[in-house]
Amino acid sequence: MDTSLLDSLLDIEEQFYNEGYNLGMTDGAAAGYTEGSVFAVEKGYEKFVEMGRLYGKALVWSQRLADSNAPEISTQAVAEAESLSLDPSICNIMAKLPAHSARLTKNLSTLLELSDPASLDMNNTEEAVNDVDERLKGAAVKAKLIQRAMGESEEPLDAQSVATDVQKPGDGTGSIEDISSLSIRH
Repeated sequence: MDTSLLDSLLDIEEQFYNEGYNLGMTDGAAAGYTEGSVFAVEKGYEKFVEMGRLYGKALVWSQRLADSNAPEISTQAVAEAESLSLDPSICNIMAKLPAHSARLTKNLSTLLELSDPASLDMNNTEEAVNDVDERLKGAAVKAKLIQRAMGESEEPLDAQSVATDVQKPGDGTGSIEDISSLSIRH
């Protein structure tokens, strides 16, 4: 009887290990699936928000391009557009695009085609995800080309305000990296 008691005591460590391993695998599989799903939704949202932002820019640029090709608008029409906030002619108040070029038109139509939300594949397949990623990269490149051609800033407005709020070393904040208050000894 002593030998069976000792054998069961020696095997108890392995039993606990196996029990803990099996419980951990079960809990990990459930938690991993949940965390993976949340991560997928977050990344998908980020990609589609950026795609929508690029599509919105393309729509505004195409409207400005169409307006710059249209005849000049009278000051009375501008005054009427300012009084009506829902009138689409208010877009005529925006600055005209620089000299019309075929390259700008081609880049703009490509950007509209790449970022069109109606043509994006919403399936959760490897091919659909790769297609969205490639189109997002291509649309971002086209948007940069268009911005440079029009002489617009490449930074969004909120990024410019954030960049001015960042404190740099040596700015008198008293952080450990701040050496501006130290005097030089000779």
